[in-house]
Amino acid sequence: MTPGERLALAKTELDGNLSAVVKAQQEHTHMVYNDEGDIVYKGLTVPDMSLYPECKTYMFKTTDVQITEGGKSVAQFMIEEDEHDVCHIKLKTFESEKVKASRDFLSEITATSKDFDIQFSTTKKEWKITKSKALKVKQQLVFYVTPLRDPHILIERVVVNVEQFANSDTAKVKHKDTLPESYSVYTHKIFENYSIK
Repeated sequence: MTPGERLALAKTELDGNLSAVVKAQQEHTHMVYNDEGDIVYKGLTVPDMSLYPECKTYMFKTTDVQITEGGKSVAQFMIEEDEHDVCHIKLKTFESEKVKASRDFLSEITATSKDFDIQFSTTKKEWKITKSKALKVKQQLVFYVTPLRDPHILIERVVVNVEQFANSDTAKVKHKDTLPESYSVYTHKIFENYSIK
């Protein structure tokens, strides 16, 4: 049935009153959802269920689906059936892993303090990474050299293995490329105090 035919039929049923037809059509919202409750269709017209195999449909009062309006996507919501086969719209919740700042984020080294756990410095030909005498380094250290305050562009990745601190408190790594005059250094903050010289 075409939309025009549906309108003509609805007008006949409601004594030819167009405003009553519009009001009646907007009174209910149909939603189609799968076994997981994911909404795959939302509309004012009855859906063609042959397009949605293995899905269910439910007719809500349009006022009850207002939660899904206002620029929100129906993908943020799900349909949940209760024990009486009444459907309810619920906001989907997502569990996320705990974020560990030292592992998941980079911190820019900006301090120039002489009281440090790790100090990052450079000469014309090499990087010098110095640890405090009392500090025990138990894992690889990685530093990211970037243009000044721009962590999105990598100039050089400096890797310091634990073994490089075996006989000295300073590890040296040769430059791979010519450095710009000013740059920033970022790292995963494993220790408390980092310094740049």
